[in-house]
Amino acid sequence: MRNKPVEVLIIILISEVLLVGYSFYYNSTASLFIKEHIKFLSPSSLVDFSMKDANIKADSLLQNYLSNTLSDDLILNRTNLSKIGPKKQNIYLVNPVSDTGSALDGFFKALLHEKDSTTVRIAHYGDSQLEGDRMSYIVREKFHEHFGGSGIGYVPLKDLTPVSYFRNSSGNWAKYTVFHDRFENNDYGLSGAVFRFSKYTVRQNDDEGGSDSTETKKDTHQGSTGKAYYNASVSMKMGGKYAYNSVSFLYGHATDECVVNFIDTKSNDLVKSDTLTRCKNVCLHKTKISNVMNVKVEFAADNSPNFYGMYFDSGTGIQVDNYAIRGHSGDGLMLINDNQLSQMLNLTNTKLIIFQYGANVVPYIHSDKACEWIGGIYYNLFMKFKKAKPDISILVIGAGDMAKGGEGGYASYPWLPKISEAQKNAALKAGCAYWDLFNMMGGLNSILAWTDKKLAVTNGHFSEKGQKIIANELVDALLVEYNLYLHKQRIKK
Repeated sequence: MRNKPVEVLIIILISEVLLVGYSFYYNSTASLFIKEHIKFLSPSSLVDFSMKDANIKADSLLQNYLSNTLSDDLILNRTNLSKIGPKKQNIYLVNPVSDTGSALDGFFKALLHEKDSTTVRIAHYGDSQLEGDRMSYIVREKFHEHFGGSGIGYVPLKDLTPVSYFRNSSGNWAKYTVFHDRFENNDYGLSGAVFRFSKYTVRQNDDEGGSDSTETKKDTHQGSTGKAYYNASVSMKMGGKYAYNSVSFLYGHATDECVVNFIDTKSNDLVKSDTLTRCKNVCLHKTKISNVMNVKVEFAADNSPNFYGMYFDSGTGIQVDNYAIRGHSGDGLMLINDNQLSQMLNLTNTKLIIFQYGANVVPYIHSDKACEWIGGIYYNLFMKFKKAKPDISILVIGAGDMAKGGEGGYASYPWLPKISEAQKNAALKAGCAYWDLFNMMGGLNSILAWTDKKLAVTNGHFSEKGQKIIANELVDALLVEYNLYLHKQRIKK
């Protein structure tokens, strides 16, 4: 029995040698049966990242950004961004009109009438394209430039390190989401996550880079054998552009009061102390605080409330909250309690929802029936949020171009146009606006042009420069619609 592992290893190695050797013979064989039923990629195709076809449309778009400079600071200065007039029309953003107005009118009305007195929020939902505040931070900064506002907005109490600021959480936080490590009673926040702290170190799969587990779990800790904590904390370092004057805590099901201390980590001084009161369902507690760029937020309670997030804001203007979960396709958000969802949308004054999903389903869609199925899932999701807050605006961003490799090089997934169409149909049926990312990029095989210019990789993930282009085009499209809205309001007067 001792020699069994060795024998298995030898068999595996011999099999690998035979397979690799036969792959060289495969291209020269005349057997049609073998060609048809046994597929091998040639050695050269394994490292062939060339474009199958040039994409003039994508090249033309990118040339507008890259012809004059490759500077990160100037990449957003596309010529027509500042020349938005009432006659300009959107090519890729559809803003359907109903008896009550256009799909985005609720958001535009709030921008016009509320931004000077309160914070108007945009919830940006997505997957790994947005995880860690990617892309959202660029959209946020562009909106801050146009409509005012500051701060980071939503801050999770435990997550991977974001790209726009630094955050470090103590080891006794547990994170549960609608996709990873599901919570036992589906009590989730707006982001699709809930956070709780323990008196001991918490061990979860996502501590090591993420888990695809959808198993429902209770609080997990090591008891008296783990590291003990007196309290829980979240430390942050932010740049000056993220100035804020208030921190809000969205939480619920708090059976005990929770003390919150704000500590300046540079001076180690206690800046402010506050108390989160008991809360049966969902509460939003706002703490006014001086602008501390290096701050530790400490929490102390006998029993942790269910935390749904912190919000760092300036009190007025617009804010973009990044709600992203790696590997998620959006369907898990259906688990959020309907009444709680309605309360949280109203408490946070969220006026626009942006759903940016699709990339994680593209490789698995191979039929019209599958497209119809995914369209139905998204329609139900959109209607869930519209039911929770009937006056909310929803913008759906379709899946962008993605490519897979083969004997002829890389090419787009063939069902992408129909997937995009299914998302669009679901959005319009639900009365939502739709932004066609796939065709905005240039359509089929456009990802190859983006990859060639180092703005993306073939699986559809954008580089930082690529994210800036996408974010800029998105904000540009929304500004066009906002300008048209203002134009119609003037005509009415």
